[in-house]
Amino acid sequence: MNLNLKLKSPVSTALAIGVGIVVLLGYFFGNDPSGEATTLGLLRAFLLQGAIVWAGVAMLVGIFNLASVHLAKIRANEEASYSFILLITLIITLGIGLYDIVETFTQQEINFQRTSWIFNYIQLPIETSLMAVLAISLTYAAARLLARRLNLISVVFVGVVLMLLIGAMPQVAAQAPILAEIRQWILRVPTLAGARGILLGIALGTIATGVRILTGSDRPYTG
Repeated sequence: MNLNLKLKSPVSTALAIGVGIVVLLGYFFGNDPSGEATTLGLLRAFLLQGAIVWAGVAMLVGIFNLASVHLAKIRANEEASYSFILLITLIITLGIGLYDIVETFTQQEINFQRTSWIFNYIQLPIETSLMAVLAISLTYAAARLLARRLNLISVVFVGVVLMLLIGAMPQVAAQAPILAEIRQWILRVPTLAGARGILLGIALGTIATGVRILTGSDRPYTG
């Protein structure tokens, strides 16, 4: 078997695969029979803490990129009003968050009342409105599906959608607790199983892609 291994194979791909394998094995062999953390478990915790730090760095890079893009739109006068509002709200939110962090460290007690107010009275209502729009769109899509393709799968899909939407109403859950129990079972068993299956498929696909890059079957964009 002739593997086209080259010195130009990306080291980052091999490093990512190795870290992923270590973290995965750490979940299974991270503790000894007495409950103490093994070397693999400590290494997994260290790698996860590093991933959290890099995720924060990536978020900061994304914020700066967002700000630069909208500053360019303001200079080019392309939807400048929306970009201006976004930048102003971004600066205000960051300022309030930094103020709460400084106040927490100076007073030696957790105090994020201003940030919590922004989340509870601005962000949460907006997300709730978006979820309401999503529910309406999903119901409309289900009705169109029944009108165009009436079969067993579409009927089951529409039935599950309606059951989830109706079961989420507190009044209905109080009057028909069996409906609320069925909804919880759907969310716990089939939905969770499907989500885990998708995550496993993504993990296997990522590993397969990395192996193909390392063996030379595929080439990254950088050559």
